[in-house]
Amino acid sequence: MQLTHHDDTIELRSVTVLVTVCVVAMAISLIMSLRVGDFSLSLDQILQALKTPNDDTPSFVVWQLRLPRAVLGLMVGAVLGMAGAIVQSITRNPLGSPSLMGVTSGAAFAIVIGLVVFDISYGQRLSVGTVGGLSAAALTFGIAWQTRLNPVYLTLAGMSVALFFAAGISVLLIASDGEAMGLYVWLTGSLGDRTWQHVGQLAPFALLGLVMGVSFARALDLLMLDDDTATSLGVSIHRWRLLLGMTAVILTAATVSVAGPISFIGLIAPHIVRLGLRGDGLRGLGGQLPHRWLLPLSALVGASLIGIADLIAKVQDVPVGIFCVLLGGPLFVYLIGKQPC
Repeated sequence: MQLTHHDDTIELRSVTVLVTVCVVAMAISLIMSLRVGDFSLSLDQILQALKTPNDDTPSFVVWQLRLPRAVLGLMVGAVLGMAGAIVQSITRNPLGSPSLMGVTSGAAFAIVIGLVVFDISYGQRLSVGTVGGLSAAALTFGIAWQTRLNPVYLTLAGMSVALFFAAGISVLLIASDGEAMGLYVWLTGSLGDRTWQHVGQLAPFALLGLVMGVSFARALDLLMLDDDTATSLGVSIHRWRLLLGMTAVILTAATVSVAGPISFIGLIAPHIVRLGLRGDGLRGLGGQLPHRWLLPLSALVGASLIGIADLIAKVQDVPVGIFCVLLGGPLFVYLIGKQPC
């Protein structure tokens, strides 16, 4: 059976399989995240706490300690997956992701400056992180511009910018004379000690990503074509790239503000979607996977990856960002080896 929408067609079966796998992975990670911890809960206790919240210990553990972390993790993964898909599309770079473009480190650097030097409030983290992310993106593209944004050189420029900001963060933490030691865990990417306040802060951006996925999918399809063809079809490529690039930066800055810099999810999720739907007789513009599929499925895969990674991190009592690096590092090496210089 096939779904047809104008000029793109994709088989329903593979989409169903991918969605089912992701939903099962998220369900398992959510249930296990509610069970495991310093205070172990049975499945009956969890269900009772979810059905009838009260003041007893199981209900407090579920609603105030574990459920906010689990929900926030799924949202962070979804937002990063979608941001990564956008970056890869507007740069036409399969190695593109917010972390590899320096955006994640730039946002983190700006937030650390704000906290250490200016003592900004929690609510100001997002705006400060957005400025840092935009500055990092501009610096990355400026460095790689003379190579016509060659994917490998663009990625190397992004990594250089990320290392620059990482060094700046280290200098700031050392200069703070121990006053900002609590930031070390946040800087590794952590979902520990998160509350419903953090969920509420990120929720509008998850909704923004969903709306954007519906509204901007066609423009992203056209941006995957060469510039002359896209322009002839009525697309203002510079305006759309600027708008979508800023959207990706804002989405990334939102995740950094609540969970710290988490790498590679934005890189991995879109590639898993493309790999899972590779053999489906897809007929989209330029032979690419249509973004009306790529964006929501990347969000779903990203949520699944963070859910599983955070469950493992929780059991091992380490920040989730560490497991994301272990997961994404080998794939990045594989992908960069396939790119022509």
